Amino acid sequence: MHIDWSALGEVAIVSLVFGVGVAVLFALGVNAMSRRAVAIDAKRQPSFVDTGLAALCFAACLAAVLYGLYLIIPQFH
Repeated sequence: MHIDWSALGEVAIVSLVFGVGVAVLFALGVNAMSRRAVAIDAKRQPSFVDTGLAALCFAACLAAVLYGLYLIIPQFH
């Protein structure tokens, strides 16, 4: 049996980068939503930047999950 170690390493690194990237994007989205909630609790107008950033981060997470499902499920190809 022959193992292509370079391909295995490449897959491991790409998986790690995307896994950490999705987690960081989700954390940024939660942070932006938290800043928005703090502004609302302080009776201030919430920033559109925070709302937009949260929506963008959550949309990117959703896109990454859907792309992963597309790659895994062969009926989608």
